Amino acid sequence: MDFFEHQAAARRKTKLLIFYFLCAVVLIVIALNFALWGLFNVSGFTTNGEEQGIPLSQWFKESWFYYITFGSIALIILGSLYRWISLADGGKAVARMVNGREILPDTNDLLERRLLNVVEEMSIASGTSVPTVYVMDQEDAINAFVAGIESADTVMVVTRGALEQLTRQELQGVVAHEFSHIFNADMKINVRLISILAGILILGQAGYFMMRAFRYGGTTRSSKESGGAVVAVLLIGLSVYAIGSIGLFFGRLIKAAISRQREFLADASAIQYARDNEGLAGAFIKIQRQSSLLNNSHAEETSHMCIAEPIKLSFNSLATHPPIEKRLSAIMPRWRQFKEQKDQEAERKAKQKIRDMERHQAQVEAEAEDKGFDIGGLADTVGKPTTMHMHAAGELLMALPAIITDAAHGHHSSSHAMHLVFALLLSDHGQVDESSLKAIEAIYGAESSERILELASHITKDQRQLRLAILDLAMPSLRRLSKVERQQFFGLLRKLIHQDSHVSRFEYVLYCLIHKNLVGSGQQSQKSITRFSKVESELQLLLSAVIHASGQTQETKEEVFQQVFDGFSANQVKLLDEEFDAEAFHQALNKLRRLSPMLKKPLLNGLEEAIEQDGVVKHQEIELLRAIAECLDCPIPPIIESAQKKAADLANS
Repeated sequence: MDFFEHQAAARRKTKLLIFYFLCAVVLIVIALNFALWGLFNVSGFTTNGEEQGIPLSQWFKESWFYYITFGSIALIILGSLYRWISLADGGKAVARMVNGREILPDTNDLLERRLLNVVEEMSIASGTSVPTVYVMDQEDAINAFVAGIESADTVMVVTRGALEQLTRQELQGVVAHEFSHIFNADMKINVRLISILAGILILGQAGYFMMRAFRYGGTTRSSKESGGAVVAVLLIGLSVYAIGSIGLFFGRLIKAAISRQREFLADASAIQYARDNEGLAGAFIKIQRQSSLLNNSHAEETSHMCIAEPIKLSFNSLATHPPIEKRLSAIMPRWRQFKEQKDQEAERKAKQKIRDMERHQAQVEAEAEDKGFDIGGLADTVGKPTTMHMHAAGELLMALPAIITDAAHGHHSSSHAMHLVFALLLSDHGQVDESSLKAIEAIYGAESSERILELASHITKDQRQLRLAILDLAMPSLRRLSKVERQQFFGLLRKLIHQDSHVSRFEYVLYCLIHKNLVGSGQQSQKSITRFSKVESELQLLLSAVIHASGQTQETKEEVFQQVFDGFSANQVKLLDEEFDAEAFHQALNKLRRLSPMLKKPLLNGLEEAIEQDGVVKHQEIELLRAIAECLDCPIPPIIESAQKKAADLANS
């Protein structure tokens, strides 16, 4: 199953989740009615005051049936709605809920710095923006999860125990596992699951409060009538609490049904990404030996999101995660022998691993050099970064000047990340635009404009292939901007882009990626588009823009356009004019985002074919393809190092 099949499966899981939820609501309502019917029969009460029981067939005609039915449904809906609203900020809201602390890029904690490095490498290797990273300082157990509704609010939360007890290799396995949940749209379902289940769990809380009311106030009444009422309240409270436990049971059942298989898939994907099963296996062995249980009051709500079970369960069948032994057997059949070797020869294996990695890196570099410039099969690497991409990401990070890295990480101030964005914008112009500098100086001052010029001087022409990696690194710092700072930043960015009454492709890419990762897509859920015939004009515009970025002759462009477009439609459609219309392009991209996952793959394949037709891939083509893939929610890894160098050589020629 590839990335696009996972995306399609995620949508089916959402429908399954709704079905399970409705089943739980129906059963809870039925249980409440049976409980109240039984209470009325035991007490002898009826609505007409007669001392006799109520036949079950008659109960459904009583007004109490409607009160209980609609009242419980309203309570469930309100409970879910309240949690839904409280988690409107997506991943950040979940991180705050579990008392997570954001790890700032300029942290001096070596363990936190190591985690950020691993996350940055995985982000660049997979073509996704760097998520905001949080640590749960009060948790000594080993656990982690990702949360978010879209890329703008994606967070990764790791316990302090994971930072302190895992090696870098093991931490990389855990991070790769969590990135799988990002790629496969699991994290969005996970956040929504918290909100949906809150409604069916609220009944248990209501019953608990009713019993507290009885405990602290009910025993003060002494009359016979009051005593009967107190007993009734107690019985109702016990019934609601018991039925709330049924809600808890169904909640765990739903989470188990949704999560267990996904954990196996995420484990397998993590091995594929890192090309190393020892890291994740080592993490699981330490979890098995120590603990993954969280002390957080929201551990129950987030149990389905974590890499390992965070709560203790009486019945393993309701666990949201498969047993650690089964997961170990799936990724490493001989894990018991591995565990023994790890315990006995930890130091020797660590040294040997370093030597193996060095040899492997040399081999990968040699293979990359032999293969030359080839971006073939990019669609197949969506959500599946390889070892080669991981090494390419490491090379990209090492190639960045320290002043650029410090600015991206927002050392001392998040405004430095803003300066870096403006420097990237100026670097696209090829020369300093005095009017742009004046506009920047008018808002941020002369010192800021001087720093922007200094940063721009380090983004030289031969480093243009690094621009998207720089932008990825700056995202966490940019997300820390206040609402006022963000509005001011976007206002100036739009002004600088439109200053010459023309939006270049890179200006569009820059703004598009920043806006999506800071603000979000802003697109409400709509019905998927399942046929290319419904988006022919959008395909025409998108394909024309990509082909024009190649700089080929007009005759060659038309030839390539027709050849690629024939794969989508039998209609005769012409190549559009070369002028890049950013607004029309963006509208077309927003509509194409609604394509079903299984149509996005041939679309990316077609765009890749258009780029490779002339045998030359330019950095502007790569950047535009990256923006398209990002907006389609199909992140693509960077091209291999040899391709990066060739793109740089072409830019200089």
